[in-house]
Amino acid sequence: MKNKSLTFRIFINTFLVGTLIYFVCAFMFFGNLYTYFEEQLFNELESESIFLEDYVLNGDLLKLQNLETKNRITLIHSNGSVYFDNTVSFEEMENHALRSEFLGAKDKGVSKVSRYSSTMTEKTLYFAKLLSNGDVLRISCNQHSVWVLVLGMSQILLLILVIAVIISGISASWISQKIVHPLNSINLDEPESSDVYEELKPFTKRIAEENFEKAQREEIRAQYTANVSHELKTPLTSISGFAEILMQGGTDPKITVDFSKSIYDEAQRMTTLVNDIIKLSKLDEKSIAMEKEALSLRSICREVMEVLSASAKTKNLSLNLEGDSGLINGVEPVIYEMIYNLVDNAIKYNKIDGSVNIKIQEIQNFAGDRNKVILSVSDTGIGIPYSERERIFERFYRIDKSRSRSLGGTGLGLSIVKHASKYHNASMLVTSEEGKGSTFTVVFEI
Repeated sequence: MKNKSLTFRIFINTFLVGTLIYFVCAFMFFGNLYTYFEEQLFNELESESIFLEDYVLNGDLLKLQNLETKNRITLIHSNGSVYFDNTVSFEEMENHALRSEFLGAKDKGVSKVSRYSSTMTEKTLYFAKLLSNGDVLRISCNQHSVWVLVLGMSQILLLILVIAVIISGISASWISQKIVHPLNSINLDEPESSDVYEELKPFTKRIAEENFEKAQREEIRAQYTANVSHELKTPLTSISGFAEILMQGGTDPKITVDFSKSIYDEAQRMTTLVNDIIKLSKLDEKSIAMEKEALSLRSICREVMEVLSASAKTKNLSLNLEGDSGLINGVEPVIYEMIYNLVDNAIKYNKIDGSVNIKIQEIQNFAGDRNKVILSVSDTGIGIPYSERERIFERFYRIDKSRSRSLGGTGLGLSIVKHASKYHNASMLVTSEEGKGSTFTVVFEI
């Protein structure tokens, strides 16, 4: 089913409400009008009873019989027997001792009762009054039912309905357009500058945030593309230059070996860079095919330490591992890559004769929260300036570009760590002091 526009929805609902109000008001009007007429008739019957009371008490029943009136007059003895009626023969009438209007008059002095006829198109109003001689004077008249009243006014009611529908339609159209206009006037590029309803300000604020985030993503994407191009162009230029010299021939064998080694190193650098880009892309898209499994962080840390032990020896660094087994549920290659990059950075940016300390903690929480496994990698290296800490996880961002390249870094290591943590719903913390080292902490929720 096709969704209706907001303008149409507001229009139809406003129109229906207006029409409903008409019918409710009409119903209330006729109900109150009918009640008013009924009360007026009872007042007329009561006034007439005062006039007739003298005839009854003086015994002038003949005058009552000849009296010109549209109302029915009945006289009832205190025992309920009828002894006069100006419309029918009273001898044929039944005893009225149990009639409600008779009982009411006997009890309270006066009584007003209405009863519908069998056809329900009219009802009879009875006014009964207890006379001083103990008899009851009853006067009655007929009144059309409210439906007959409505039917009699059907033409005027129909005319009023048409007018009400037209007014409701015009009003609903104006109101719907008035309500929707601020929505249609929202500037999607600068939503917070738009004059909107107070209730819509969170919505425009959210759009503004989305626009800002989109602009940031576009900027990051542009920077990323430029950085990838630059990072690939540098080794390609070197490879092309070395290859061009070798193609000319006649180079010294020693130079040929040096150039070949440089070409190999640059090719390896490109391979590492491309692999890191692929890893990041997979983490971004969450397209890693492997399922999560039970892993021991301690076991993976030992594997990483074995691989990087040779690199640590070149700086005479001590690699230390302490703490619990650190059981988590994760993807082993991703966790391995995360720990490898953390330990590799701790070695690269460390001081000679320093240390790299890996600590694993399992925290059992009794406050109702989930358990946590905390992995921290600390070094005694150069540290990170406070102003740079927010940017170290950006792709290709380097604090010291020349030093990073000389150490063989691609500028993607910490970005991979961040995305690997996010992939496992873990949080990252960094503490550092220039000249004294850094600590990277990953908190896994179990």
